[in-house]
Amino acid sequence: MSSPTPGLVARIFRNTGYLLGGKGMAGVLGFLTTALVVRALGLEGYGTLLLMHACASSFSVGTRFQSWQPLLHFGNTLFGRGEQPRFQALLRHCMMLDALGAVAGTILAVAAIMTFGRVFGWPASAQGPALVYMSSVLFMNTCWALGVLRLTDRFRQSALADLAINSTRLVGTLLGMGLHWHLGGFMVVWYLGTVMSFTANCSMAWRAIRHTPSLQGFRLAGPVWHTGFPGIWRLTLSTSGNQALAALTSRVTVLLVGAATSPAAAAVYSVTWHVCDALAQPAQLLTPALYPELIRLRDQGDRAGMRRVMFRIFQALGLFSVLALLVAATIGPWVFQTLLAVRTDNLALLMLLTSAAILDLWDVPLEPFLVSLGYAHRLLTGRIAATTFCLPVLYGLARVWSVNGAGLATLLVEALILSTRVVPFLRLRRL
Repeated sequence: MSSPTPGLVARIFRNTGYLLGGKGMAGVLGFLTTALVVRALGLEGYGTLLLMHACASSFSVGTRFQSWQPLLHFGNTLFGRGEQPRFQALLRHCMMLDALGAVAGTILAVAAIMTFGRVFGWPASAQGPALVYMSSVLFMNTCWALGVLRLTDRFRQSALADLAINSTRLVGTLLGMGLHWHLGGFMVVWYLGTVMSFTANCSMAWRAIRHTPSLQGFRLAGPVWHTGFPGIWRLTLSTSGNQALAALTSRVTVLLVGAATSPAAAAVYSVTWHVCDALAQPAQLLTPALYPELIRLRDQGDRAGMRRVMFRIFQALGLFSVLALLVAATIGPWVFQTLLAVRTDNLALLMLLTSAAILDLWDVPLEPFLVSLGYAHRLLTGRIAATTFCLPVLYGLARVWSVNGAGLATLLVEALILSTRVVPFLRLRRL
């Protein structure tokens, strides 16, 4: 019997290509938007806007249940067999988790701004607008929708949310520049971008529900829980905690740099990190395409197939990592200068953050592999330990060496997190 691995890997890269096309177009729009906003508000004003959005998104990811994980982990077999009552109850459960997380995140964000708002590094005059902006947390969580789109193999549609948010921001930025808006106007544009992304994801997922036989007759009202999902809460809490810490680390890092230095330095660090992370974005998009395939191989009991797929992915990542370093060293400074409209020779920060992004990149196949085999709790433990150790170090190094210190600390945290993935993976290979 021939191995299904070549066709499976081809499907993974095909779906990754769909996501990459959407992300690539969204990236171009985001590139233009950032360059224009910096020129409209100045580096300090853009830094303030960035800090507010980072604060809101931090509370969002900190209270977000990664509901797409249990939907795929436990729902794949049910979906394939057409067991509508149990699968649809699981889907409603995931929707409920998303709603609870969004409400909790909004409440905590408002409370934090009212209590500690001035600590985050923005001017006192921006305190009131920042309080209003925290309500955007209600529209930042669509994990159930992503799960539906991935389960039904609608990867092309799942890229529309990124296009929606960046298109809205670009159009709003052009309008704001023409009408000479100040910070408040651009905050409205950023808020509307979040709402448009939410609307795109949810509408595409609902369309998939309406046109998928296994989901026919689905209603929002109905049972949200059935027995027969042993370990679902452990998986949900572990994966949600792991993803929350991953997302929080990047956002809290921006807030810490702003608190340790200035909004302008926070903008420099954030834009540089986004440039470096964009270099690794094509390979990072393997995760949503890879996870459903690993779940199917696991349900078939094909451990050898899982290992073959991982080996092929690692081969591709090795070549991609070398290319990313070369691109960062050659055109990175030009991109940085174009975005922020300031001259810089800070190649050290670019290379530090590019190296950090590459280390994060090698986590792309390891995390879904380990989660699919029930090691989500170990991933969470490793990330907690690395993050707890490195965030105080980041603040201290930023105080001493400004953005270069923050870049060095970012590289350190990514190296520690990767080590917590590599060790269990190597042990599993010997089983």
